[in-house]
Amino acid sequence: MKIAHNVKLLRLLNVVPPLLVTAFAVMFIFVVVNNNQIKLDNDLQTLRDDFVSSRKSMVKAQVEQLVQQIDYEKSRTELILKKDIKHQIDTAHTIAMNIFRENSDKSEQVVTKLIKSALRDIRFNNGRGYFFIYKTNGESIMHPVIPSMEGTQQIGLQDVRGNYIVRDMGSLAKKNGETYYTWWFVKPENKNVEFKKIGFGKHFEPYDWFIGTGEYIVDVENDIKNTVIDNISNIRFGENGYAFLYDYSGIVLAHFDKKFQHSNLYNHQNPLIRETGKTIISTAQQGGGFVSYHSQFKPLTGEPESKTSFIRGIPEWEWALGMGFYESEIEDPLNKRKSEILEENQQQLFELLWLSVLVAMLFIIISLYFTKKLSKSFMSYEDKINNDFDELNKVKLQMQYQALHDSLTRLPNRVLLEDHIFQGIILSRKNNNLLAVIFVDLDDFKKINDSYGHSIGDEFLKQIGDLFNKVKGSKDSVARFGGDEFIFCCPDIENLGEAEDKVRKILSIFQQKFEVAGKSFYSTCSIGVSVYPKDGDEAEKLISKADIALYKSKSAAKGRALFFNGSVDEAVKRAFAIETELRTALLNEEISIVYQPQICVKTGNIVGVEALARWHSKKLGFVSPAEFIPIAENSGTINALGDYVIYKALFDINAFNINNAFKLNLSINISPKQLLEPNFVESVVQASEDLAFDRQFITLEITENILITDLSVVLPILLELRENNFKLSLDDFGTGYSSLSYLSNLPINEIKIDRTFIDKFLTNHQSESLVKTIIAIGDFCDFVVVAEGVETKAQLDRLTQFNCDLIQGYYFDKPLAYNDLVAKYQSCNISCD
Repeated sequence: MKIAHNVKLLRLLNVVPPLLVTAFAVMFIFVVVNNNQIKLDNDLQTLRDDFVSSRKSMVKAQVEQLVQQIDYEKSRTELILKKDIKHQIDTAHTIAMNIFRENSDKSEQVVTKLIKSALRDIRFNNGRGYFFIYKTNGESIMHPVIPSMEGTQQIGLQDVRGNYIVRDMGSLAKKNGETYYTWWFVKPENKNVEFKKIGFGKHFEPYDWFIGTGEYIVDVENDIKNTVIDNISNIRFGENGYAFLYDYSGIVLAHFDKKFQHSNLYNHQNPLIRETGKTIISTAQQGGGFVSYHSQFKPLTGEPESKTSFIRGIPEWEWALGMGFYESEIEDPLNKRKSEILEENQQQLFELLWLSVLVAMLFIIISLYFTKKLSKSFMSYEDKINNDFDELNKVKLQMQYQALHDSLTRLPNRVLLEDHIFQGIILSRKNNNLLAVIFVDLDDFKKINDSYGHSIGDEFLKQIGDLFNKVKGSKDSVARFGGDEFIFCCPDIENLGEAEDKVRKILSIFQQKFEVAGKSFYSTCSIGVSVYPKDGDEAEKLISKADIALYKSKSAAKGRALFFNGSVDEAVKRAFAIETELRTALLNEEISIVYQPQICVKTGNIVGVEALARWHSKKLGFVSPAEFIPIAENSGTINALGDYVIYKALFDINAFNINNAFKLNLSINISPKQLLEPNFVESVVQASEDLAFDRQFITLEITENILITDLSVVLPILLELRENNFKLSLDDFGTGYSSLSYLSNLPINEIKIDRTFIDKFLTNHQSESLVKTIIAIGDFCDFVVVAEGVETKAQLDRLTQFNCDLIQGYYFDKPLAYNDLVAKYQSCNISCD
């Protein structure tokens, strides 16, 4: 019975496997086919949704970018007008002054006639602009538009709001040398509406005139509007993408199809176009949104087609701006992808059928042959296979973990970070939410390594990694990007406020003192943030833009966070362009030095000058020192620039002092990075010796900020400079980290009151108290006190009352080129006793 039983069991083993394989193969094929069809339907729907969402995001971002550009152009209207009319008046004033100087031997009547002849026919701003001349007592000297006014008294001339135009403008121009003035006038073509007009006048001292001009803001704004409309008319994206612009009255301002240009949608003969126009304009008036409609024109075919556009209203100008995409741009690639998927599925199904049949037949043959052997050895093999599989799986998991995680902090690395961002984008897109990429960089981490060693630095990074893990949300991830850089991926957030909360949590970590292996210290971090979908829909783009925002944040101030936007992008591009051009600026002789006089308060005489660098780039135009000096410091070009400024200033003022009976003191600003160069003292001493410049007339200016972090390094350098007879000045006093202990320890001769205090100390009691206190400190410590930015007599009088020593500012003179300095001051006295 036992043998018979074993024979039946063996036969059963021989028959059952082939039957099971066949049944499984048939069922497997049915399930695969059914699942493939379901997956195809789901994939096509997801693909359609993704296409629509992607297109909508793209056109919305493009429209929003155009709106930002338009807002920027609107904001510059008054600035452009002021800059233009000032330039025109400066030119006219220069012409008048040159005529006066060239005809100084002639009578006022003759010179007046020559000046009027030179300026009368000059026009600008598309023929709208002209010059007028009045005496400050109100007499009209020249009026090209209304010549009959010339020679008449216009001191009582008022605009429609009662402003005395000639009287007030003349008074301000005479008092300040030049002035802007605003009045309201109707326009010749529209006498029912008052329009704001901005004028600029400049005092012509020889005859007590002021030369002026004015321009309606609305005219400049219309010029800007026309420029914006032209730009929008020329915008193209791909074969069918273009921007269109209507005003709220239905007029087509810009459109790809030129036959629509300047037509009125509300009066169009096609009722569909009329209704579409009303819908688009109504959407714009309500703020904006997406509109789906049947477009009568597609650029590639010229035929009508369904279209979806994003509309934004510009209420100040009553404009409706839009851009959209056509249905075929979604359906064509969707149908193409559907055909590809169907073809792939059919091919896979055919291969699966053949493979299933072959595998089934092969398995039946093998099972008949090996059933007996397998039945005997199965148990032993099963144990061994299980053991080997477990070990292999452990090794595999360990290798996968090491490949995707940082070995020091155990956080995900770059590879896993990009996958997290990719998956986060999918989740955020599905829920129509945002995703934030937060790029964190530890400030001054190198100082921790240099001060305490790399082992402390590594432990600090581990501790930071643990803290970051604790503050991240349940859906968030944090990775070590490299070195002292970490990146948070925060998906599925509903608004920017959530991203800002996460940034605040990260920053709050650094409010504590860190304890690492018995060492205590504080640290900060800088943060840059990019947001999906506004800043990109790929991990690489989002990381790159977060990095750009981080760079801009660190360049402004450490320990801060900044979200990426168009202005950040433009600022970084601008900084890169400045850095590129700055490297060749000295070779191209684009850097010049100007000198601002320093005046003795007691005598009113010039006693010195401050050397200031100016850069007129051939490609970028005038670049402010506030822009290029920090970039020069960060890019390593500050030393060459600083050496040039020092040598050129010494050369110029040495020549001035040799050729005059008195000697000017020369003040030169020194960059903190330049000051800390190992050979700085040697180089500045050598420059003074090469030119035989007496170093008691040289004052080197440093800022307070360098003292708080590097005092132990800076102090020996300052002492060495004093030993070599250089004077030292503490610049921008009161704006940084002022401390009486610094003043008592530093070998300085002078402190300078920053212009921010001078600007408002006449109207702000706190600023007045600070200025008075700084002067008192200077007197107590026997320091020379210099006030910067003095622009009015009232400021001078108050500083005189406070016993300030020296002043500099536009009230006395602007920074002068060397030749202008010589021409103006070579015969002056210098005593300040």
